[in-house]
Amino acid sequence: MKLEDKLYWARFIGGVMMGSLTALLRLYEPTIFLGITLAIAVYILSAIILRIILPQEQRMMLGRRLYLSGATAYGAMWIISLIIVFNIL
Repeated sequence: MKLEDKLYWARFIGGVMMGSLTALLRLYEPTIFLGITLAIAVYILSAIILRIILPQEQRMMLGRRLYLSGATAYGAMWIISLIIVFNIL
């Protein structure tokens, strides 16, 4: 599996985990913007950590894909898992 594929699936799973945590911890209670802000902050933090961890040549090979690969999957899975967990609870 290529590095970009691993990055995509990691963000996919991260979106599921963040959506579930948002529903379980009720981060939507005062306003949903708190949950959205937290999900975005975690995504940005993961990109910063990846930038630190990955060697220079892999960062150069990925380029912008380091930040954008899996972003849509992360957001979609965040909202889908939030809705599913919210309705189950």
